Amino acid sequence: MTTLYWKHEGTTKNIPTKEFPHEGDFEKYIFENQDLLGNVVIIDRQIRTGTRQGILDMLGVDQDGNICLIEIKNVQASEDVIPQVLGYLVWAENNPDSIKAIWLEAKNKPEEINIDWDSIQIRIIIIAPSFAPNVLRMTSKINYTIDLIQIQRFSDDHDEFILVETLEDTSYKKTVTTKPMGDYSWEYYEENRGKEATADYKKVVDALADFVKEQKWNLSQNFTKNYIGFKLGNTIVFSVNWDSQQKWRLHLKIPEEVTKNYKGQNWEFQIYDKSFKEAIFKTRSRNFEEIDELKDLLILAYKNISGTNK
Repeated sequence: MTTLYWKHEGTTKNIPTKEFPHEGDFEKYIFENQDLLGNVVIIDRQIRTGTRQGILDMLGVDQDGNICLIEIKNVQASEDVIPQVLGYLVWAENNPDSIKAIWLEAKNKPEEINIDWDSIQIRIIIIAPSFAPNVLRMTSKINYTIDLIQIQRFSDDHDEFILVETLEDTSYKKTVTTKPMGDYSWEYYEENRGKEATADYKKVVDALADFVKEQKWNLSQNFTKNYIGFKLGNTIVFSVNWDSQQKWRLHLKIPEEVTKNYKGQNWEFQIYDKSFKEAIFKTRSRNFEEIDELKDLLILAYKNISGTNK
């Protein structure tokens, strides 16, 4: 059982949990607060799969172009959830056209995401206030990407506190893939993007890493197929994303209105992705340029995600 304390102005308060009355309330809350899931955009809810498992709670896509099958439990999730979500996975793998139809009709689909419909990659996300111990052990034995996310809500007067934790089994390392996805590293980029393009890409990643260190921000660096993200917890603050021409662009989690007045010498604002709430910049030369003129925006992105003024 998790107990949340708030220490403020010399006093310590025990913040009580605020449970959701029904599973539908929990689902609605997640849908309206998608930032809790990090890099996932939900494009549809209550999807009929035509399988014994019935109705999938939510369907989404992440910034790697993975199709996300999301199942929500309003109570502790038991081992029974594993065969349930695997049933959804079989449906998704056998019916990519059904998912594509949902994607094409979605009003909020991310503009910058390209999905390979001939070989879709699937990620399962199970959300619950807690999980039975064996659930994590079971997922570690399954050769699919299954994320267990604990979300608990606490409330004090008019304020809410949300605790989000992605569970990991550190005792067993597995390969998580629906199809071979590779080991994402500099060597992977060189092989698949080219050495020259990767060398240029690495310059901007290194420049960002140096700035993060200079600011003393506790951000982790996350290699994926399509981008390297600098994350605070499970949320990307900024990232360097590959595009289809083996070039790259810089994505910053800043408000859209900030971009309207941006005028840079070496960098230019390109587009705002409303789905992921991030501004996309590129260099005018389309090659590496120093990030000095973007430092204020990088600081703003950090403040925006961390909620601090430091």
